[in-house]
Amino acid sequence: MSDADVDRVRVLHVDDDPEIVDLAATFLRREDERLDVASAETASEALESVRAGDVQCLVSDYHLPDMDCAEFVAAVHDVDPDLPCILFTGRDRARIDADIESAITGYLQKGSGTERYATLASEILSAVGQGSRVDTDGGSEPSARPELADLGLGGQGAVLANALDTVQDGFFVLDRDRTVVYWNESIPGVTGYDDVELEGMDPTALFAPGDRERITDAIDEAFETGRATVEAVVQRRDGGEVPVEFRGSRLTDETGETVGVAGVARDISDRIASERELERQNERLEELIGAVSHDLRNPLNVISGRLQLARELDDAEEHFDAVERSTNRMETLIDDLVTLARKGKPVAETESLALPPLVETVWDDRETPEASISVETNRRLLADRDRVRRLFEQLLDNAVTHGGDGVTVTVGDVADGFYVADDGPGIPEQDRDRLLEYGETTDHEASGLGLALSRRIAEAHGWSLRLVESTDGGARVEITGIGAD
Repeated sequence: MSDADVDRVRVLHVDDDPEIVDLAATFLRREDERLDVASAETASEALESVRAGDVQCLVSDYHLPDMDCAEFVAAVHDVDPDLPCILFTGRDRARIDADIESAITGYLQKGSGTERYATLASEILSAVGQGSRVDTDGGSEPSARPELADLGLGGQGAVLANALDTVQDGFFVLDRDRTVVYWNESIPGVTGYDDVELEGMDPTALFAPGDRERITDAIDEAFETGRATVEAVVQRRDGGEVPVEFRGSRLTDETGETVGVAGVARDISDRIASERELERQNERLEELIGAVSHDLRNPLNVISGRLQLARELDDAEEHFDAVERSTNRMETLIDDLVTLARKGKPVAETESLALPPLVETVWDDRETPEASISVETNRRLLADRDRVRRLFEQLLDNAVTHGGDGVTVTVGDVADGFYVADDGPGIPEQDRDRLLEYGETTDHEASGLGLALSRRIAEAHGWSLRLVESTDGGARVEITGIGAD
């Protein structure tokens, strides 16, 4: 059949991607040689062709660079009210404006394969009365994501969507209107919103109210400069909060025009917890440095002064005894510092421990013939055996040392924990918090790290330690937050 025998159908295809237009023209001609496809990249250019009267069917993308789609279709029908208009776009039909729906002749969604062009050819021929119309529901190809196609990714959409669903971080895409048009499977898991609720959502609504302005600024920055990073809190649908690091990057099409922003939201809960723990450790280190600098200077000053006096005297035994006491004190302090550094770290591994035999073993290792102990608990706990043993060594030593002759020590239960109490003179209320700090003691021969070490061992297990008055007027140390074995 010659060209002269063919009843030409003049089609104008409007799309700002010339590759899409060229591809469509090639495959439409293959489907039916009557289809003669011309192209336009802007609405203004297309309107000139329509005014020239040489267009029988208009095929247009939804997104046009110079005019709103509804405005464009209205302008076309002002020139030619009977001109068939078919939307061929990546945008999902559910998100097409109602006033456009009433003005268009047909709708077809771009897919990842070439089979869509056969359907498009049938739509065109049916619209101009030269063929049988093939209806389509406008749905995407299996596993294809229309939102990605809407951003000009073409046939890569399905593969890319499947790949992004394997990413553990939340990934989403905003269109030019800053509306959420795509998200991977991690987003519903992080936010608690389902796909229906996420559809078309304002992205700032996913964040805590106090962070929404910062998110808006970050999105604007990504659109304007190409990149933005901000930390914020995602507010889950159930009211829970998840701290995230949001990174946004600008998306452009082949012509360099901005079509949206891709965002990654990474859960930084673990990082924040680590940073807070590091901050607490730094604070404790500063306290420790202050205590050590003070406690080491004293015995060093004693040693220096005593050695100078010893050089001036024939009988220096008294001064050498003082030097020995000071060096012993420094050795004790250093040993306690090493223990504190090792025992104060968070506990990684625990085992189930029965408290009574552990306490009795520690007590039996002491030489305390004048003191007595009463164990009034059958508690078991999950803990690091070595550290808990050291905890009781410190607490029992403190009770015996400061409780006086004939002191009785009691180990018993409190809600969610246990206590170690004595019937000695006790500790004044105003001094209790101070004695839990590094370097604080009522015994100048001690390092001042005993109760501080006890507190740190408790905290390393996630427990709490406090000093109160015992029922007999003595001191009582309570360890709580143990939980069930």
